[in-house]
Amino acid sequence: MTRLLFALLGVILLAVTALALVWLAGQLLVGLGVFVVGAAGVLGRLLWYLAFTGVLAGIVFFVASAWRPASRIAPVQAQASAKAKAAKAKPVKATGFKLRVAQSDKSAPAQAQAAEVQQDTTA
Repeated sequence: MTRLLFALLGVILLAVTALALVWLAGQLLVGLGVFVVGAAGVLGRLLWYLAFTGVLAGIVFFVASAWRPASRIAPVQAQASAKAKAAKAKPVKATGFKLRVAQSDKSAPAQAQAAEVQQDTTA
């Protein structure tokens, strides 16, 4: 009789342990499902945001590239005139720089007065 009770107790304990493992696996799968659904929601909103900003950026790019000021030369004409100017330009010789000392504004009146004095004495 004791053997039968121990066997019955062992089967019940095994069944409870198996049920606990099934419950634990279910909890883990529920957590994983919640994570997957949350990630899908976040990625879905991100996709809509990227699509929306892509459309807006395309509209802005189209409007910005289509707008031209009224006084601007057409790009083809500007390229043609730039090529014509480049063909007419003479090559520049790289001989160095010849520096001149710039006269300051303070010495200019004194030189002008000296020139007037020289003109007065010669006249």
